[in-house]
Amino acid sequence: MSYLVLARKWRPGTFADVVGQDHVTSTLKKAYEKGRLAHAYLFSGPRGCGKTTTARLLAKIINCEDPQSGEPCNKCSSCVSVNNGTHLDMIEIDGASNRGIDEIRDLREKIGYASAQSSSKIYIIDEVHMLTTQAFNALLKTLEEPPGHVYLIFATTEPHKVPATILSRCQRFNFKRLELAELSGQLSRICEAEKIEFDPEALTLICRRADGSMRDAESLLDQCISAAEGKIDLETVRKVLGLVDSQIVSGLLDAVGRRDREGALTVVDSVSSSGMDLEEFFIAFIEGIRNLLVISVSAGRTEWLDLTSDEIKELSAIAEKFRVEDLLFLFRSMSRAHRELKGTSNPRYHIEAAVAEAASWESAVEIGELIGRLESGTGGASTSTKRPAPASGNVSASKQTGTDRDSTAGPARSAETADSIETSNSTAGPAEAASTATGMPASDAPGSRDFSSAMVDRTDPAGTSGLPETPVKENPLLAALGGKEEWERFLAQVRESKLTVGIWLMSADVAGVEDGKLILSFSPQNRFAMAMIRDAKNRRLIENHLEKFYGRKFTVETCESVDIGGGGSDRQAEMEIRVRTKPGGSAGAQEQSSEDPAPDSSEGIKQEKESGRAAESAEKSGHAAKKTSRSAAVENPALERIMDRLDAELLD
Repeated sequence: MSYLVLARKWRPGTFADVVGQDHVTSTLKKAYEKGRLAHAYLFSGPRGCGKTTTARLLAKIINCEDPQSGEPCNKCSSCVSVNNGTHLDMIEIDGASNRGIDEIRDLREKIGYASAQSSSKIYIIDEVHMLTTQAFNALLKTLEEPPGHVYLIFATTEPHKVPATILSRCQRFNFKRLELAELSGQLSRICEAEKIEFDPEALTLICRRADGSMRDAESLLDQCISAAEGKIDLETVRKVLGLVDSQIVSGLLDAVGRRDREGALTVVDSVSSSGMDLEEFFIAFIEGIRNLLVISVSAGRTEWLDLTSDEIKELSAIAEKFRVEDLLFLFRSMSRAHRELKGTSNPRYHIEAAVAEAASWESAVEIGELIGRLESGTGGASTSTKRPAPASGNVSASKQTGTDRDSTAGPARSAETADSIETSNSTAGPAEAASTATGMPASDAPGSRDFSSAMVDRTDPAGTSGLPETPVKENPLLAALGGKEEWERFLAQVRESKLTVGIWLMSADVAGVEDGKLILSFSPQNRFAMAMIRDAKNRRLIENHLEKFYGRKFTVETCESVDIGGGGSDRQAEMEIRVRTKPGGSAGAQEQSSEDPAPDSSEGIKQEKESGRAAESAEKSGHAAKKTSRSAAVENPALERIMDRLDAELLD
C-alpha cells in the first residue's frame, strides 16, 4: 500500500477529534440528539480549518447504524464506507468544476430518487461560491423544499460571494482560524504517536507558517519529517521551509534602531547572497516591526507574540530604541513598500531603498507637544541641546554629513528642528525663517513669498521693501462689514467653497459699502483677478456667500485702484478709483474721484479702453500666464499640488 500522508491519516473520525471548532461540533451533536437536524447547512471559514471534514462527520452520524452519544461508531458498514469514500448515498461535488446550470439540473433530476445504501442521501458541495448565478437560481426551489431523505451541506471559503437567497435557506456555521497553541498541540500528539523526536520550538515555527490551517501544518510537518535526520530541529525547519532566521531580522531591526544605513544594507546583501527569498525576508522584517510595536504597547504581555522567550528578550532590548509613534510610521512605510515590491522587476534594489529609508527615520513628535513648545517659546530646550540655525542664504551651512546625521539621537531631532524654526522666526523675517526650515536661501524659500497671493504679484513697485515697516491701519470701510476679523472669516468661507475665487478675492480691497453695494478695488497688477471676479458665475457665488454670511443681499462691483504715490497707513485715502461696473449695470453705478477727467474727455475714454483691453487680454491669457509664472516658482511639492488644483478649477 502506498504511503498515506499525515493530513489524511490523521483526519478526525469523530466530532471530538475536530480541533478548535467546538462551537460547531457541539451544536451539531446536540441537534442530532434532539432530532432537529436542518435540511441544509453552510460551512464557511478559512482553508484547512475542518469544513469538509465536519460535513463528512455529519453525513456519517446521519446514516450511522449504531451512534454513540452523538458520535458515529466508525464500525458499521455505513461509517466504514464514508471513511473509505465509497458510500453510494454520500455524494461530494466540486463546485469549481461543476459550476454550470447543466450540472445543477442533473442534480435536481437525481435528488428525488430513493437512497441506495442507507436511509438518507447527503450532498456535499465544496467551494459552493464558484457556482454561476444561473446555477444558484436553479438550486433555489430544491434547496428550500428538498425531499425528506435528502440533506445538503455547502462549504466555502468566501461566503460573501454566495447569494443572499441561498444564505437565507441554510443554517450557517462559521469556522475559525486555528490558534497557534491548538496547532502545536495537535502536531505534538502526531509526533508522539509516530514516534518522532522533535524540538517544540521547531513545531512552533511550523505552526506559525501554517497560518491557522491544520492541513497546512500537517503537510509541512510531513515535509520536515522526510528531510530530518532523526530529530526535527529549528535548523531543519528553516532550511526546508525557506524561513528567515530570527537573528537576521533582529540584526536588521537593531541597525534601523541605530540609524545605521550601512549596517542595514549589509544585512540585505547577506540575505541576497545566500539565495533566500527576498520577499519572505521583507515580510519577516515587517513582522519584526509589528512585534516591536506589540512589545512597546503591551507592557510585558507576551501571549500576543508567537515567539520564543529568547526572541522576546532580544526584541525587548531593541524596542527601547523606538517610540510607539516611530514604530507606527515605520510599519506603514514598510507596508506601502511591500505593496510596491510586487510590481518591481528588481526586488533587491527596491528592498535596499526601503531599508535605507527605514534606517533614516526621524523620531515623531506629537502635535500637541510641538504646539506647546512653540507657544511656550522653549522650543524643546529642556529635552534637547539646541543646534544653531543655519544662516539665511547660506545653503552649505545647513548641510550635514551622513555621519553627523547618523550620530544624532533620534527622539531629540524633531524637537531640535522645531526649536531651530522657533529661534529663527523670533529673530528674522518670514524669508529667513523659511530658509531655516527648508535649508534653502532666503530668496528661494517658500516662505519668502506670500502664499495667499500665489496667483497675484504683490511685489513693491516703489522699491521700499528695505525700509522700516510702519504699522498698517485697518481699512475703516471694513467696519460696515463687522471689522477685519469678520471679513477674514468670510474670505475663509469662500475659499472652502471654491479655492480660486477665494484667492482672487483676497487680492481685493474693500473700496466702498453703501446702498447694498460692495465695491472691491484691485491694483493694476491684479487685473486678471478683477476680471475673474467680474465673471457672472463667480460674482453670483460671492453674492450668495455674502447673503448667507451677513444676512443681507449685496451687489458686487469692481474697480481698479491706482497708487498715486506714498504708502504707509494713508494709502487707502490716496487712491484714484475708476469704477468698473458689472456687465449690464447702470451708468449711475459709476463713481469718479475729483481727479478723474470728465466722461466725454478723450483722454479718459482712451484710458478706459486701454484698461478694458488689458483686462480682456489678461482674462484670455490667464491660464498661460499662470503656467509661465510657475516656472520661476520655488520647487516645493506642496505648492505644486495646490497650483495643480488651481489649474483644474480654472479649466472647469
